[in-house]
Amino acid sequence: QGSTATSSAQVVPSAPPAPPGSPSRGESLFMGETHFLNRGPACISCHSIAGLSFPNGGTLGPNLTHTYTRLGPRGTEAALQTLYFGVMAPIYGDHPLAPEEQRDLMAFLKQSETRPETPWSTQILILIALPLAGLFVAITGFLWKDRVRSVRRALVARATGQGARR
Repeated sequence: QGSTATSSAQVVPSAPPAPPGSPSRGESLFMGETHFLNRGPACISCHSIAGLSFPNGGTLGPNLTHTYTRLGPRGTEAALQTLYFGVMAPIYGDHPLAPEEQRDLMAFLKQSETRPETPWSTQILILIALPLAGLFVAITGFLWKDRVRSVRRALVARATGQGARR
């Protein structure tokens, strides 16, 4: 009396795959042109990414151009779901990204790697701004040099009592 053991694998219905995100909606969210549903700040406030016009974003956070490759699909998805980074956790704790926003941002991050880097960077802006600020100070000093001296003479005269003799 041979009994045959049959193993029947239970098929668990899987959830339908999430629809792919839209890179254009992701860019709009990143730029702040479209507001996040839970009212979080736009990514560009702190981050930069390839392909944006000058000045191409903030400098508080890292450049996100190669984030998708560095973290991979699962890592990028986890990062967008939790936003566990030290500065981001308190900011987004009460303002989490909606699932569709996460998908859109993920699609944008993936696409950003194919975009050309902008030739302008914050460092170039600083290198241009510093000499201009120095030039402004020099011109101001030259134009107001007599004013500074006359005010100083009056203050010195008052302090030494020479102003009372006049």
